[in-house]
Amino acid sequence: MAFIDFRVQPPWRITDADPETSAGMPGYSRVYGAGYKQGHTYEGLHAELVRLDGRAVVHAEPVHGEASEWNNQVHDTLRRDPSRFVAGFCAGDPRDIMAGVREIERCRHDLDLRGMSVVCDFYNIDLADRRCFPLYAKAAELGMAVALHVGINFTGHSPMQHGHPRHVDDIACHFPELVLVCCHGGWPWATEMAAVAWKHANVYLEFGAVSPKYIAGNGGWGPMNHFMNSVLQDQILFGSDWPMLSHDRLLGEVELLDLKPAVAEKFMHGNAERLLHRMNEGRKSK
Repeated sequence: MAFIDFRVQPPWRITDADPETSAGMPGYSRVYGAGYKQGHTYEGLHAELVRLDGRAVVHAEPVHGEASEWNNQVHDTLRRDPSRFVAGFCAGDPRDIMAGVREIERCRHDLDLRGMSVVCDFYNIDLADRRCFPLYAKAAELGMAVALHVGINFTGHSPMQHGHPRHVDDIACHFPELVLVCCHGGWPWATEMAAVAWKHANVYLEFGAVSPKYIAGNGGWGPMNHFMNSVLQDQILFGSDWPMLSHDRLLGEVELLDLKPAVAEKFMHGNAERLLHRMNEGRKSK
């Protein structure tokens, strides 16, 4: 089945000197394997998408370096083949509010990016920290969706509570018109995450860097698989967080979710197509 991967990272080569894969966040190397981000290229990802009939949405994730550099890399990726890389999310950094707002403006108007990504737990602040609210307001004003890192992080310096789904509920209540994409599905608070999405129709769940066998099996996901097949079927998005997981692995495991055929179509690409259309219409109206 054709797919839209709603979360890949900008595919430039990552070297041994990269701070994330060396001393920066050793917990991720322990979980995903040493060197899990090294040696990946645009050419490799592009060939994978062509071979598997996939398209991708590219997210900036400035866990190190400047947000503007990551945003430029997202733009460069989209420009190389817009038929495969169909949309981009820029990074918004709430630690310098006005600089963050100006960067979002630049990405919207100069780089034509459709969304904003916030990785608050890597900054050691809550998703609903009031420093983030001007960025959320700007994204809403510009018709941009907002992607949030929700659930566990494997850093050694930032408590997991920063990514708790209750913060998404708070944001959605303050910004009811804002589309929120909850990356990684909110584990270990999967039941709470499902409840927040059921409550707010503008909240979507994306499962990048999560193996489907854990969602379907005994990985602590509770009733999430059931809700994906029922009340949340219009709010779920296929994602890899490439290079965290390969598309071959994900496509080999997705049948374990035992989704109804119509729901599987929505999960793999239908919901993403409708959301991207909505984001595009919001972009045109601003």
